[in-house]
Amino acid sequence: MDINNILAAAGLSLEEKFSISLTTLLTGFVVVFLVLILLIVVISVYGKIVYSAQNKSKEKANEVKAEAPKAVASVNTAPIKSSASGISDEIIAVIAAAVDSTYGAGNAKIKTIQKSSPISGRPVWSQAGVLDNTRPF
Repeated sequence: MDINNILAAAGLSLEEKFSISLTTLLTGFVVVFLVLILLIVVISVYGKIVYSAQNKSKEKANEVKAEAPKAVASVNTAPIKSSASGISDEIIAVIAAAVDSTYGAGNAKIKTIQKSSPISGRPVWSQAGVLDNTRPF
């Protein structure tokens, strides 16, 4: 089959076919770019809405903090037992401060602090990495 026979059978000249093809091509480009512009606008508006909502919540949190300082809760000052491994008082203070900041003032009670012994002969940080990377989903 020759191209001239195909064009003649369709009843359209070569100019008409190129005109239709060009119109279809330009329509496709216009539709694609209009949808892309619409997506950009929608995403930017959504981003502004989320940004303003986050700022409002931060402002409210700052207002709550600035309104009235809370009274310091009474803290149990009973001595913490440390094992015979010789943990210094500074380390005990750091651990107690970390627990206090995590659970809130007076919400947790530390009874003893002792060094953990490696189960598998690995250092503690190495074992923590293994446990973290092999934990099931």
